This record gives sequence, structure tokens and C-alpha cells, in this order.
Amino acid sequence: MPTLLVSREQAEVVIAAQIQSGNQLNAQADVAERTGGYRDWLSLFAKWRGETIAELDAVYVEKDIGREFGWTTETPERSSPSYTFPHRRRALRDGIDRLKSLVERLELAIATCPDVTAIDTLHPEILSRCRSLYENGDYAEAVEKGFKVVRDRLRFLSGFETGSDAFGKGGLYIEGSAAPHVDEDFQKGSQFLTMAIDRFRNEKSHTADGNISDPIRAYEYLRLSSLAMHLLDQAKRRVK
Repeated sequence: MPTLLVSREQAEVVIAAQIQSGNQLNAQADVAERTGGYRDWLSLFAKWRGETIAELDAVYVEKDIGREFGWTTETPERSSPSYTFPHRRRALRDGIDRLKSLVERLELAIATCPDVTAIDTLHPEILSRCRSLYENGDYAEAVEKGFKVVRDRLRFLSGFETGSDAFGKGGLYIEGSAAPHVDEDFQKGSQFLTMAIDRFRNEKSHTADGNISDPIRAYEYLRLSSLAMHLLDQAKRRVK
């Protein structure tokens, strides 16, 4: 029985993304066949195959899953790209079928710490605003929306939407430090977290897709925004 390194929900998102990429690659095979672009298509296939094996290794404890996928999609080199092409295309279809089988078998897998990693544990406002985008594969938009939720909360609480101004000019204060003598560290940590979110938002807003195509990385950014929102739930303004 396979063991997951992530929740079943995350595993399904990761595998489904590779299935979608495989289906796109299968459609591109028609173009390669029509135009003679076999070599280009074979390069794309090799990239998809390698990325899929890496994603499976990141999802499952057992590395046999990735290796078995590798064997399923492995074919020998032929005398030319045009002769290799039909065998690799058949391997692509076999690989997609294997990924679909893995999705169907997720209910039989053992999920480690599902309650901790499940997307349902995100802050309620992050979850309600970002879940549909994330589940539809719009990872960059989901992350951007999460960052915006944090900025909106900062503006509501302090009148400023950046962490530096909210904790500085806005006098924002987060309750809940471990002890009085480390309260300043806790406040600075909370401030720097919101400042990091602001910087990440600025960086990703300057590219069309935010450079986020990996569901796990997108989830980590959402978790970052979720932590900020949980902290801001305990925020108040200090009277100066």
C-alpha cells in the first residue's frame, strides 16, 4: 500500500496537472506529425516524462511509483526521430493511463498528516477566496488573490496596506507572543512576514503567470498568506 508525503487532495492536484500536461503533449503530437517536427516533440516528451517522475517522487514515500512510471514510458531510440516518434507517443498514452490509475487508487494510499496539510485547513478567508482558483489549476491567480486578501486586511485594520506602514505608521500590534520578553521579536516577525508577502506580490505581478506552475509551491504561498491572516486575527491598533 503506497504512502503519501502530502494529503490525498494535494496528490490528486499534482497528478492531475501532469495528466493535463500529457493531454496537451498528445495534442501537440498531431502538429509534430503534420509538420515533421518530431525532434522538437521528442524533447517536450522527455521534459514531461522527467518532470512527472520528479513530481511522483515528491508525492509518494516509495520511489517505486516514479520508477514504474519511468519504465512504462521508456522506449529505445530508433534510427531517426520520425521512427522514434510513434513509439514515444504510444508511451505517452500509456503514461497518461498510468497516472489516471494512480488518481483512482489514491483512496487506498496512506496519507501522512492529512489534517495538517489539507487545503481545508487554510485560513477561512484565504480558502473561500482562493480555493476554486487553486483547484482549477490557476495557481498564479490563487497566490495573487491570497496576497491581496492579506493586504486588504492590513488596510482594514490600520489604514495601510503594506506591512511596513501598517506596523509603523498604523501602530498595528499582534497579540499572542510566547512571553513578554520576546514580544518585540514576535511583533517584528509578524511585520516581516507581511512585508515578505508584499515583496512576493510585487515580484509576481510583473510576470504573466507569476512563475508559478507547481501546485505544491502555490500551496506553500497560500499557507504563507494563511499564517499572516491567522496572526492578523489577533491584531489591534496601539494608541500612540
